[in-house]
Amino acid sequence: MLQRISGFFTAMIVFLTSLSKTLFTPHVIQIDFDQIVDEIRPVHNIGRMPEYVQNSEINKCFTEANMTSCRTHDINCTDIYRIFPDFSKDVNDASAYNFAECDDVLAAIADTGMTPFFRFGISYSDPVAFHDFLVPPADYTKWSQICEHIILHYNEGWADGFHYNIQYWEIWNEPENSDDIADNHFWIGTDEEFFRLYDTAAKYLKERFPDLKIGGYGSCGFYALTKTNSMNTGASPRNQYFVTFFQNFLQYLKEHDSPMDFFSWHSYTTTEKNARYIKYVRENLAKAGYGDTEIIVDEWNYNPTENDKIDRRYGANQTSMLLMFQNEGVDMAHYYDGDDDGQMWAGLFVKGRQPSSAYYGFRAFGQLYKLGSQAKIKNLWLPKDLYAVAAAGKDGQALLLSNVSDKRDRKLRIDAGDYAVDKCMTVNENCEWVEIPLPEKIESGSMLYITFKS
Repeated sequence: MLQRISGFFTAMIVFLTSLSKTLFTPHVIQIDFDQIVDEIRPVHNIGRMPEYVQNSEINKCFTEANMTSCRTHDINCTDIYRIFPDFSKDVNDASAYNFAECDDVLAAIADTGMTPFFRFGISYSDPVAFHDFLVPPADYTKWSQICEHIILHYNEGWADGFHYNIQYWEIWNEPENSDDIADNHFWIGTDEEFFRLYDTAAKYLKERFPDLKIGGYGSCGFYALTKTNSMNTGASPRNQYFVTFFQNFLQYLKEHDSPMDFFSWHSYTTTEKNARYIKYVRENLAKAGYGDTEIIVDEWNYNPTENDKIDRRYGANQTSMLLMFQNEGVDMAHYYDGDDDGQMWAGLFVKGRQPSSAYYGFRAFGQLYKLGSQAKIKNLWLPKDLYAVAAAGKDGQALLLSNVSDKRDRKLRIDAGDYAVDKCMTVNENCEWVEIPLPEKIESGSMLYITFKS
């Protein structure tokens, strides 16, 4: 009996030792490419582009990255008041609409293979100069009918239009941008006035187009939950107002049985903090009865204050967000933004319109998206500063890694069963996309894209 007990404990020790060397050893990444756990979702999309002309060389970068959509916010010609400039006119009169400039923009987006993610509302505007366009519309139903005819133009060919089959239509953007109504760059009205606009438009459009996805509202985000953001203002009353607005919005929707196919929100902070915000959003949507609502982060940037020093680490930081979004179940995301103007928010290109280190992370994730399915990484945990997603499909297998540790290199060994490493790509110190031998460590502030062969 003692021998049996001794043998049992010996076997258990051997088993646990083996287990700890695999599942619990952070530098050994175990992948089962034959076990599919999810689909790869389009979290590598953008808002805005450098040019709005077809056959643009720089815009081909988005095609090469397998991006699926471009959000239209801050492309001013897509604003409601620009498309329908005289609110007194008949909504059924095609001559009342100014589609020409917006047509060119959407044609350029479609030319890349992306679909527009169309935002109804207004771009960033001076609250004094544009006051009349920021106040609530005089007639909420008429405003909804204007939106209806924009959809008809771009999806059903109305008024010499198109058949783009645009699925996502977003009601407004950051209506809570300021807790001072007079200083709001997007909505000069009360909270309840916006809630009523959303309710009216969402109900009208869902009844008219039941197969399309209608949602909103492009929330400013949830920095107050972590007391900081990239501008170190997370504990401010303004940021607390963002959270209060969200809670009141959900309460209003619940009381009025308002439809919401997706909830969109924004965030400019670290990957770790955004993971907390995603859980908060998901939990609160479920509590309000919107557990099936898609979660879309349609403005994000790891830290836009870093855009003046786009080095290798910058790319690793942005890539970590894509990987976290995938692992946390975000349905779609749009980086703000895809322009090449070198401003604080634009980080996919550097001077001379060359792709940045961040762009290569988006392109690598686009390869995962093309493969189609997320494969299981068997580790029970990885270091909090190491992010990873594995993918598999008929065209192969791949792994994308990002180490955002401030200083620490991470030992690296990959166990993929019957699959062997084929190629390893990275961004080097000169921010070039290069092939290297699989390293023994993934350096601090770097990313690796690894393909496999059976």
